[in-house]
Amino acid sequence: MTGAAQLDQELLRRLAASCGHAYLAGARACGRPWRVTDDVMMSDLGLPVALPPNHATFLRAPDSVDAAMGAIDDFFAAAPGGGYQVWSLWPGVDLAPFGLAGGRAPCMVRPAAGEPRAAPPELELSEVGDDAGMREVWALIDEVFAGGRAPEPRWDGRVLGEDYRVWIGRVDGRAVVTATASISHGFVGVYCVATRAEARGRGYGEAATWAATLCRPDLPATLQASPMGQPVYARMGYQVVTDFTVWRRAERRGPGGQPP
Repeated sequence: MTGAAQLDQELLRRLAASCGHAYLAGARACGRPWRVTDDVMMSDLGLPVALPPNHATFLRAPDSVDAAMGAIDDFFAAAPGGGYQVWSLWPGVDLAPFGLAGGRAPCMVRPAAGEPRAAPPELELSEVGDDAGMREVWALIDEVFAGGRAPEPRWDGRVLGEDYRVWIGRVDGRAVVTATASISHGFVGVYCVATRAEARGRGYGEAATWAATLCRPDLPATLQASPMGQPVYARMGYQVVTDFTVWRRAERRGPGGQPP
């Protein structure tokens, strides 16, 4: 792994912007709050839990972390919802003094092109094209990532387009896996790879990830890996280039950054 300080700063900015854009696209398409400044990209789907769709990504190391964090708190205070996450590729951005808890998410990149591994024959993988399909996708995301705490869909078919594509996989007619490709800043960003617990370990997540990864075979792909997914992505040719620090605030603040 290469430390962020050793990577080209323009590459870091593009990786950060690709990450932020994946969530901003959903907010912007569906009329939810979003904002982009020189320092940070913010989007708010109003989830009741602190998951990435309630999201801010630093686009650079800010001149004033105090001012940047104040702007982030004020942005989320303007609408109802649960906590949120703030992602940074810059190690000097320390949000612990502001009451946020930090963790790590490996940032992985894969070269353009390549041949996918064959999908399991029982998996019927198709691209989503309408609101009904997006409701199925949201049900999967809610089950896998939110534990059923966010059943109300927060985006719909309005987000779909040439640069935002979603796949769903079914076995015997039951939706078991999904993956999303958000194409921006020179990357295919692979997001929201979710496999139902009872369907894991059968290659379904990898097949959906291949579909997203190679939807633009002329572009490199990037994703942020979970401990469960990282060995799969490594087998696909993804390599860790640096880490995101993922800062989490469990509850959004009131005006001026004060507790609600």
